[in-house]
Amino acid sequence: MTITKESDMKVKILFLVHWVVIFALAVLLLMQFVSIGSKEAVVREPQTPGESTLAYTPPPAPKFSTEDLLRLAALKKMYSPTVEKITDRIYLARAFALGSVGLIITDEGLVIVDTTESRSAAKKILARFREITDLPVRYIIYTHGHRDHTLGTPVFFSQGVEVIATNAAVKLLQAYREELRSFHDRCRANQSGRLAAEYSMPTRIKSIFMPENDPQLIWPTKTFDEKYSFELGGVKIELHHTIGETPGHLMVWLPQERVLFPGDLYYESFPNLSTPMLEPRPVKGWYESLERMISMQPAYLVPSHSSAVIGEKNVGEVLTYHSRAIRFVYEETVKAINQGWTVDEAVAKISLPPDLAQRDHLKEYYGRVDWSVRGIYQGLTGWYDGRGTGLNPLPLRYLNRELVLLVGGADKILARAIELQKAGEHQLACELCDVVINANPKDKLARIIKSFSLDYLGYQSGNLNMFGFYRSAAAMERKHVDFKP
Repeated sequence: MTITKESDMKVKILFLVHWVVIFALAVLLLMQFVSIGSKEAVVREPQTPGESTLAYTPPPAPKFSTEDLLRLAALKKMYSPTVEKITDRIYLARAFALGSVGLIITDEGLVIVDTTESRSAAKKILARFREITDLPVRYIIYTHGHRDHTLGTPVFFSQGVEVIATNAAVKLLQAYREELRSFHDRCRANQSGRLAAEYSMPTRIKSIFMPENDPQLIWPTKTFDEKYSFELGGVKIELHHTIGETPGHLMVWLPQERVLFPGDLYYESFPNLSTPMLEPRPVKGWYESLERMISMQPAYLVPSHSSAVIGEKNVGEVLTYHSRAIRFVYEETVKAINQGWTVDEAVAKISLPPDLAQRDHLKEYYGRVDWSVRGIYQGLTGWYDGRGTGLNPLPLRYLNRELVLLVGGADKILARAIELQKAGEHQLACELCDVVINANPKDKLARIIKSFSLDYLGYQSGNLNMFGFYRSAAAMERKHVDFKP
């Protein structure tokens, strides 16, 4: 068979066409699964909206309700500086500052339990103690490392005095005093309503918290893990590690006297199981520690805040109800997590049952159930809710600029915020102002409107911590635009 040049060329062309078709089909098939082009997401930053131009007359200064005034009168009585005699050996100095100071008298010297947050308050307390006894201080005990329990120590301390805490408390103190010091200083100032004070609304309420201008810490000289005991002047004193307010918390137990110093694991309010700006607290350990206290059957309960509780029956009752309340909130929150509820859904649905909510020592004067739920979520889950949008979110200004554009400008949003403010809907008014502020941080009017609604929210809260947080937030909004009420 003879193959001509012409037939050879046809074979080569057919072969080339065959492979071109195969390649084209392969490309078409590949395109069903692979996007040809850039892998980068399309991200367009919306334009910053113009600043609002509305006229605005601030509302009248908020006032306390009759109910609030009655509560404040009761609080004033509770927080009038007092040295309370518990037994012949035990005294409690409370309301000289936020933190109280416990005094244990023995034949060979004194044991001080916590020292407040203020040297000036500690000096007043020591002067009152000196009216009772002139014995030297031999031991100082930190129930935990928070500043309202530790910063007054230089007043009570002298060479040779043992300062005792748990090893876990020392680790927390190192974080507070070294690694995160500026952050913690700012958080505590925020919580007590002291940020940008010159921009705050005038108020007659005086905070019981006594900030220390030059805070000095006397570090523990003796530490332990789970239990430490000593005897002084015939009085046996046991220290037990009790997780709760912090991982390094302890309780002080005098078995002969049946006196228990619970630190911050009990005080007369629903407990602050979660401080909004700080790390999550070990809530499960809190109620388990209270259950340990109940089993010890104390006859005297001497907390580091609020009044002492006297009598085995009374002590057992308040500790039992406190433990039940904390366990209830924890277990209901765990159920919500397992059922797939978002934290906001859980907050909306979880509240104390009536038999707990009606008790005076579980009113939300200091801690809150909703904050506790959020804190438990923070401690047990991650930051992603599984709904997609929050996995890699855009900066908030993107969405808010689009919203301002859609409604026709900042004036329309702020006009509605003013209407809501006049109607008493201050939370929603603040959230609308935030849309404008996030879209344009230089919008002065949005910050001013928001600041007044924050003032109202503080007065309506009925909670000492909330009042402080709102007061600081309002002052900071005004400071941004240099506006003084």
